[in-house]
Amino acid sequence: MIKPPNLLIYIATVLGIGFIKYARGTIATLLALPIYLLVIDTSIYIKFTIFVALFVVGMFAAGYYEFYSGQKDPGEVTIDEVAAYYFVLMFIPFNFYYIVSSFIIFRFFDISKVFPIRNYENIKGGIGVMLDDFIAAIYTLLSIYLLVNIIW
Repeated sequence: MIKPPNLLIYIATVLGIGFIKYARGTIATLLALPIYLLVIDTSIYIKFTIFVALFVVGMFAAGYYEFYSGQKDPGEVTIDEVAAYYFVLMFIPFNFYYIVSSFIIFRFFDISKVFPIRNYENIKGGIGVMLDDFIAAIYTLLSIYLLVNIIW
């Protein structure tokens, strides 16, 4: 498929990362780190505003790409991983242990789509594309909380 130069496609695929054949979701998830590092010393309000911007712009870009490609939740769309993992980073201590463990847990939930994550894919348009990863982020934060406060 020929990909026309379109800002929404670049956003949806995170500057073309979505067109990488293997591990595109993992690579895109990692891109949340430098974005978060740019605002790490700012208030939670600024961090949350950036998350909302990523989510809303991602929702429109993902919906556009879904329409453009004719596919439901196309694999090339990777802005959802960036926005969702950025959300996780907002609520964990920023150290090696938390980053690595949350990354692994997030990728597990994002890939496995445990209940009810898969159900959110049934929502039409960009909101469905974005929501399943957001729920994976919520599961990740709950898992981190359980690991730190109950299991350890």
